Amino acid sequence: AIIVSGNNNSESYNAKAKSVYSHEKNIYTAFGRFLRTNSNGLESARNWEAGLRYERELTDYMGLFVGQKAESDVYNGYIQRDSTDAGLKYSFVKTDELNWFFETGYRYQKTQPVTGVNSYDNLGRLYMEYNQVLNDSLSLKYWAEYLPNFTVTDAFPANTEGSLNIMLNSVFSLKLAYLLQYQNVPASGGKYTTTTTTMN
Repeated sequence: AIIVSGNNNSESYNAKAKSVYSHEKNIYTAFGRFLRTNSNGLESARNWEAGLRYERELTDYMGLFVGQKAESDVYNGYIQRDSTDAGLKYSFVKTDELNWFFETGYRYQKTQPVTGVNSYDNLGRLYMEYNQVLNDSLSLKYWAEYLPNFTVTDAFPANTEGSLNIMLNSVFSLKLAYLLQYQNVPASGGKYTTTTTTMN
């Protein structure tokens, strides 16, 4: 949270959480994030995301997953977007120091735009994530996602993020991240690209 008062009054709130529970070959994940910014009483950014995911390991390197999430970004053109995912996960490398995996699957998506009528899309999903522990205090993560749209061919999104995590002690860490989100056909009033740079 950042609150400034005086000649210019502004507020910015940012939160993100992820919880994972594993039992035998089952993995349950819940996640969410929230961002809101206003200056002198005028809101300039507000977006959120919340979701659940279930994963079943078939072997040490392969598994199946299903997931459900809802997200909103009114300043990027949509009030709410609901997504249902199902697919296959395959790990290229899975060690304590390196975790590199690939996911492929299907997504059904409903979007409620700020203006216009709701859209319903059938998409494919290609996702890759690379996590590496460089030493006891430093690790890096990079992921990329591409979603070909089978309903409206030109309306595909693509997202990518790179981040560094620095352990300060056994409890606290510092994370630097850069997120790029792209929509080839943005919602009315939205832009092609949105970027978020964070230091948490």
